Amino acid sequence: MDKRIRDARKMAKRLINNYMGVRPNEEVFIVVDTATDMIMPEALARATTECGAQYTVATMPESVDGENATTCTNIVAMGAKAADVYIGMTRSSGASVYDGRIFELVRKGKLRLCSMVMRDLDNYIKGGALADYEAIDKEGRRLANFWKDKKQVKITSPAGTRLQASIGNHNPIIECGIAHEPGEHMAFSDGEVSQGPNEGSMNGTLVIDGPICQLGLPESPVTMEVVNGLIHSATGEDLKVVETLEKIISNIPHANNIAEIGIGLNPSSLFNGDFEEEKKARGTCHIAIGDNICYGGTVKCDLHIDMVMYKPTIVMDDIVVVSDGQVMMENIG
Repeated sequence: MDKRIRDARKMAKRLINNYMGVRPNEEVFIVVDTATDMIMPEALARATTECGAQYTVATMPESVDGENATTCTNIVAMGAKAADVYIGMTRSSGASVYDGRIFELVRKGKLRLCSMVMRDLDNYIKGGALADYEAIDKEGRRLANFWKDKKQVKITSPAGTRLQASIGNHNPIIECGIAHEPGEHMAFSDGEVSQGPNEGSMNGTLVIDGPICQLGLPESPVTMEVVNGLIHSATGEDLKVVETLEKIISNIPHANNIAEIGIGLNPSSLFNGDFEEEKKARGTCHIAIGDNICYGGTVKCDLHIDMVMYKPTIVMDDIVVVSDGQVMMENIG
């Protein structure tokens, strides 16, 4: 048997039994697209059967050039209503999990969710996937509890980021690799706490020196000016990335909206140029643009694009949470 299949089956058992806590007779809904490597979905289906639960696998079309990248098909949305556990594994986009209809079921406590979107098999069996998720989940809950009452955030970085925003209108989201009960959600690989800033409140300069969703790691940092929660320009020497971002924010409605602030907590995540891996890495910060519905906001967009920055310093209400890429858990009550 192919070693990749053996590794996938081993990790799938851990995911189904330990991290998602699937119980006998529960219904597990696995949603893929035509770009998904089926080794891991098949391993998850096998593990689901072995624990006495039932599974359904549904295949969506790929999202072409970001079109409908935050909207699943109506059939998938209806199917989610009948599920106990929902696993989104679309490879071309986050459409299977970013749809507001899916998150509404989670918010109402009718579904627990695992996001495994836009990832290759290595994301499921190497690097951040091998972390101690019980320890990360404990830290994530501690950070979210601290974060939920804060009103202001400031973010700086050696590359030149200088941002500030008001926060507090939306609760922080814990994605730390464990979701046992209805209303909980996780990703895999995982390890972050995030929040949508108050809409229209972020101002300053955002400099991205890490990987960007769908665009990879830029050859040099990309600088974006943010005014009242919206990106107004993108500049930098990597013309391909800059021109693509300019095209996105100019042509796709609401794509220039600042949608999310995320803090990575996973000490096992790799710095390999993959935004899904690096945004979970301990001490990184990612800013997302576009759709913020799943963060409790009101901005619907066809895209949700995560962008990673290195060695940030993040201050909430004058308390340092991250200092030059070091998570300061000692400062969090």
